[in-house]
This record gives sequence, C-alpha cells and structure tokens, in this order.
Amino acid sequence: MTQPFWTISDKAEPTSLSPKRTVTMKIKRPGTQQTKIILSVALKTMSNGHLTHDTHAMEHKLGYHEIDFDSVMKIIEETTDHVAHTIPRLADSTVTDLDIIVKIVDHNPHALRRIDLDAYMVKLLENQREPIRIEHAGKCSICCEEFGTVE
Repeated sequence: MTQPFWTISDKAEPTSLSPKRTVTMKIKRPGTQQTKIILSVALKTMSNGHLTHDTHAMEHKLGYHEIDFDSVMKIIEETTDHVAHTIPRLADSTVTDLDIIVKIVDHNPHALRRIDLDAYMVKLLENQREPIRIEHAGKCSICCEEFGTVE
C-alpha cells in the first residue's frame, strides 16, 4: 500500500463574533473517479497553543476514509505543531477565525468502498420523497425507521 502525502496550511480572518476554530481535511485520490472529500472538525487548543488530546474526531474521520493509522498519527502530530506555531503569530487570537487546512493526496487503490457508500447515502438524502399511501405504516429498508418519522 502506498503512503499518502499531505500539506498543512492555515487561513486566518478577522471576525466581530466569537472566533471559529476548525481543522479542514481535504482528501484527494488521483487516478480514481472520486470527488475530493472535505471533512471539518472543531479545533480545540490548550493554553500552550497545541491541539488538545481530544483528536479522536480527526483520527476517526481519517480512519473511516481509509487513511492508514500510522499516517493518521503523523498528520495529527504535524497539525498539532502547525497550530502551536500559528496561534502565537495571530495579531489578536480572540477576534480571529482560524481554519487549519490539511490537504491529503492518497494513492490507496483499495480506499473506494466507503466513498461509494457515502456518495450513495448523499444521493438518497437528496432524493427524499413523501411516502406513498401504502408505505405510511411501513419501515424504510435502509434506515429501518418508520416512514415519516426521520427528520
């Protein structure tokens, strides 16, 4: 299996509201028919500027999209270091939105299963319809919820 490679950058913008802090992960798989995967998680930092140890969301989302575990750990470590160097150089971190952008290029040819399911589920959500008369008392074969009860 080939290892992914990644770059980390940041985007800071002034805000008049409470600042938003996010880590945006963009996964691109060249040589496949997949569209770019964009994931966001909340950026939580400690007083020293490093990411908190609560990086489970990053780990889970990258693992779900079949990025290998060792690479996930390296990405989280490098993202933590990037955040720690970025926050002190902000003019005023209390009024600045910060988005850490992790761009990942993954050449894993076996990482197609989950994306196909994700794309299918998105398509299903886009094509929701009201149940027809005979379906009113039935259950959805996909989510097993009674028709008309899922919001």
